[in-house]
Amino acid sequence: MPSSQSSNLPKKRIDRFFHPALVWIFRLIVGATFVLSGFTKSIDVWGSYYKIAEYLDVWGWDVPSALVVLAAFLLGGVEFVCGFLLLLGCYKRAVTWIMLLMMAFMLPLTLYIAVADPVADCGCFGDFLVISNNATFIKNIFLTLFLLYLFRFNKRVDGLFVPYVQWVIGGLLSFYILFVAFFGYNVQPMIDFRRFEPGTDLLASADSSDEESEEEAEYEFIYEKDGREESFTLDNLPDSTWTFVDRRLIGGSETVTDGFAVISDGENIAADIIDPEADQFIVTIPDLSKVDLSYTYLLNELNDYISNRGGSMVALVNADEEGIERWRDVSMASYDIYTAEPTLIKELARGHAAIVFLHDGVVVWKRTLSSISYKIVSDTQLSEIDRELDPDSKEILHGLTILFATVIVIIMVFDRSGRLVAWMLKRRKKKAEKMQAQIGQPDSTAETGKE
Repeated sequence: MPSSQSSNLPKKRIDRFFHPALVWIFRLIVGATFVLSGFTKSIDVWGSYYKIAEYLDVWGWDVPSALVVLAAFLLGGVEFVCGFLLLLGCYKRAVTWIMLLMMAFMLPLTLYIAVADPVADCGCFGDFLVISNNATFIKNIFLTLFLLYLFRFNKRVDGLFVPYVQWVIGGLLSFYILFVAFFGYNVQPMIDFRRFEPGTDLLASADSSDEESEEEAEYEFIYEKDGREESFTLDNLPDSTWTFVDRRLIGGSETVTDGFAVISDGENIAADIIDPEADQFIVTIPDLSKVDLSYTYLLNELNDYISNRGGSMVALVNADEEGIERWRDVSMASYDIYTAEPTLIKELARGHAAIVFLHDGVVVWKRTLSSISYKIVSDTQLSEIDRELDPDSKEILHGLTILFATVIVIIMVFDRSGRLVAWMLKRRKKKAEKMQAQIGQPDSTAETGKE
């Protein structure tokens, strides 16, 4: 064997085994990262909306809220679908192109965030996983390098599906993630990664806020007076002539132990608001100007319902005393209304207006007011309303995911079975052709004997 041919053997073996192995490793790493990032964004579209709005506020850009919502839907959905397609080896060239274009935007953005530190965290994985801005930038460097490798070699390695069914897989992925996103936006996130998820005891959380959170997290409180805003610490809050605006984290990190806190005149009155021995509705309104006045009839009906059961209803709003009185007059509210910081309101429940159901101070379920019809509350018997209003988010997600995974596996089985049948037919055809060639070939020994 010539030396040039023998020297090419190791290179051919490397090309045959090394590149496919790396391609699959990078598919798994990059694909899983995008799937996780897209899923956590899509499951909580409101969280993505708030994060994008936070960026826009920092840059001073005035963008219509409808476009921000659309961006929140698209960002999570595209990341999830592209990541899953990469994992499965579908649309090998197109997916890597799209992901590289995304990283061409994300890499400079996260570099800016790491240097300028305009926001506390980038929101890459929503509230599921909060990482530092520097860690986010380093992550994106590695993802970009892996994608550049995949751009070169991804097309050479087969995926799990043949090309003619790839569009079916892409359609199923899109349907799945859009359903999750629309449910989270219109009702509540199917999985709650925030501090006050269902099952949380708000009374215990309020106690922990008083006892432990100040050691782990440090806040500044923004108050307004005569059009001027100033920051204050918890130990140096202003008098009642100032209007509370917001609370900002300036040290440490928010954890579950930071607790449920409603600050009034420098004191946490959360324990006085929560009823420890009865059912209770908490209405959350982060911005009164964005609440449809038609909700007032629904709220009054809900208040009558819970009161007739021996419970109570309170509202947490982001407004000053004047705004609260205006809302009380317009809505004819007979329930108690308290001022709370918008960050806490948005964490407790998503949406312009939402309701949280508590049983003995423990969160049972949450949902937006827009997802509750007036007819259900007014026409349903008292004993049935709880069951009617409970969205059963986790059960819906569980069933949807099982159905989605089952369909994908069935398609894969049929796809692989088709490949197997095609391979067997091709091998049988080659074998038949070989036998036919042998039958048609003249017998050399017989011809020699004749001679």
